[in-house]
Amino acid sequence: MLDTNTEQNNTQTTTAKKNERKRYIHILLVRYPDTFSKLFRFISRGRYSHVSIGVSGSDGLFYSYVTKGFRKEFPRKHPTFKGKEVPCRLYCLEVSDEVYDVAKGILEDHASHAQDCRYNPFGLFLCLMKIAHKKKNQYFCSQFVSEVLDQLHAVPLAKHSALYLPDDFTKMKGLNLRFAGYLSELSRNINADSCCIGNCPMEVHNEETCYCR
Repeated sequence: MLDTNTEQNNTQTTTAKKNERKRYIHILLVRYPDTFSKLFRFISRGRYSHVSIGVSGSDGLFYSYVTKGFRKEFPRKHPTFKGKEVPCRLYCLEVSDEVYDVAKGILEDHASHAQDCRYNPFGLFLCLMKIAHKKKNQYFCSQFVSEVLDQLHAVPLAKHSALYLPDDFTKMKGLNLRFAGYLSELSRNINADSCCIGNCPMEVHNEETCYCR
């Protein structure tokens, strides 16, 4: 007959194996303190100015579009903006292996054709006026993220992908909030095996900050 310690170890091993098989898509919202971001938030009346998307098992790599075009982002390596704290929110979406592989393929395809892709300032301007405008190989951050989710059929979109702004992801059905606080806290307290970067479950302790269990 197994003793209590042996049973606990077996349970922990089984849980760890289950977590290893889980696949996640991550959505990261940030609020930068620069002038452009402040102007954007004033016009959009939103809390966040930028959004990016990543997948578990990629060591904290995210993808998005900025004014210079397509960009790979490593928030863990740049936890502050010119010494200032950056408020953020991290959402996770558990997906099947098939959807996970498709998501990786889409993101890597954008990365390999980055030189052919451009930022879409006109599309963003029309989005703020609630007019959808889509142009081949041109995106703004929230349009790109919502379009990837739409291609994956991961979550139902409530409107055209070109009408999404960063704050819209806080209300998107199917996304689970896993962190709310500062980017520097996210970098310090979440290791490479956590849900947002890897596979460990997390929970939000309060609206301002939370840490991995």
